[in-house]
Amino acid sequence: MAGYSFFRQREGGSTDAAVAVGGASAQTPLQSVEAKREQAREGLDGLSREERREKVKSLDLLTEEEVDAILAVNEKSWRLDPPAVDGRGALRLRVDTNQVSSNSPIEDYLVWTPLGPEGATRYMFGVLDGHAGYQCAEQLSVRLAPMLSESLDILQQLEGPDNAAGSAGTGTSDEMVKEAQDLVRSPEQEWDQVSLALTATFIRMDQELVHGALAAFQRAPDLSRIDELLGPAVAGSCGLVTVVDTAAREVVVANTGDSRAVLGVRLGDGQWKAVRLSEDQTVKNPSEAARVIGEHPGEEPFVKGRMLGGLMPTRAFGDCRYKWPLEAQQDLFPVLLARGHRYATTPPNYATPPYVTATPVIVKHQLSEGDKFIVIASDGLYDQLSDAEVVDTVAQWFEANAARGAQGADQTLVTKDRNAATHLIRAALSTDSNGNRGDAVIRHLLAIPSPYSRRFRDDISVTVVTLNEE
Repeated sequence: MAGYSFFRQREGGSTDAAVAVGGASAQTPLQSVEAKREQAREGLDGLSREERREKVKSLDLLTEEEVDAILAVNEKSWRLDPPAVDGRGALRLRVDTNQVSSNSPIEDYLVWTPLGPEGATRYMFGVLDGHAGYQCAEQLSVRLAPMLSESLDILQQLEGPDNAAGSAGTGTSDEMVKEAQDLVRSPEQEWDQVSLALTATFIRMDQELVHGALAAFQRAPDLSRIDELLGPAVAGSCGLVTVVDTAAREVVVANTGDSRAVLGVRLGDGQWKAVRLSEDQTVKNPSEAARVIGEHPGEEPFVKGRMLGGLMPTRAFGDCRYKWPLEAQQDLFPVLLARGHRYATTPPNYATPPYVTATPVIVKHQLSEGDKFIVIASDGLYDQLSDAEVVDTVAQWFEANAARGAQGADQTLVTKDRNAATHLIRAALSTDSNGNRGDAVIRHLLAIPSPYSRRFRDDISVTVVTLNEE
């Protein structure tokens, strides 16, 4: 699809062919990593949880070369130089992305696309953090960006001079945009075109994944298609989309779940400040907890600190076990469970669905001169680093590479990585639970094989957008 990209790393990434040296077969670093992980996995299989915890402590560390190879598998960098608008130059962007998996296959996706025709000045960057499987996030990675472009087109038609009556057609997409307009318009907030389009897209996408797929299967029950149709509904995904308008110098963030966007701001005195552009929507967020309780009076929706005892996010795509009518769950969950969808189970005390929504929370920010970069990442990054640590780490990379550019290509870098997302992931995985940073930490964490690694680290997916890149 022209102008649209999505990325996904599977466990271990790609492996190169063995290189013959002196008549023998030498392993590449990635092949060596897989061999070490497989040996570790064999030693951990069959142990109790306590025995595994102790065994993991004594795993052989990866070498520095092996760590570098893992971090290099998925790193990508590119520049975007949008055209000037009305004689005013647009922001120039540099984009760095990377992913390191814990789950096998990884349940995260990164997406980006220009919004509009060739020469567009708006760009979408998103992170889709799947859970209970990768299927929901995978669908979002393919369908969300085109749907957002369509929603923007429809809103432009609705607001154009030829549609003064407010009608652009009768299609489903038109109806979902109008539904979003009705849902979000309030006297407390003025909703612009991008915010409405993002909201409409999130609502429509979830409607199709959860209820549209259910209706399609019920119309024509076909077991050969049940996994394709309903697998993404059983799985779930958080989703965060950031739209950067390089001409208007504005950022709009739509967030559903616990991924996060953080702005790096350089102050007048040269110090750096982290500004959060999204709020985590989990049961730990007081406003979210109050919202859910208010929507289900007389119930106790939180059990052991989770939604009905299961989910931490209060907003997510998919997760039909918190959205489908009870009758549909009773009819289909036994079939889905028997086919390996282990989250096709009805939560206890399921009375008044839906308990989880995909409607995003919107944050708008007008960019200023001190705003230097945006970090868009899944919660696996923020499990390891605070907002301030994230910004300080990228700022180190930002300033080191700015110095390198000023002093010449041979200038020694303070940072090892040429990719900002890689530098950030390296720092996150080099930080232990006490906040201490060291090379041995990442060499140990990346040595732990899937599925046991999930108890020690999550999938991490990061996009760093540098603003007004020189």
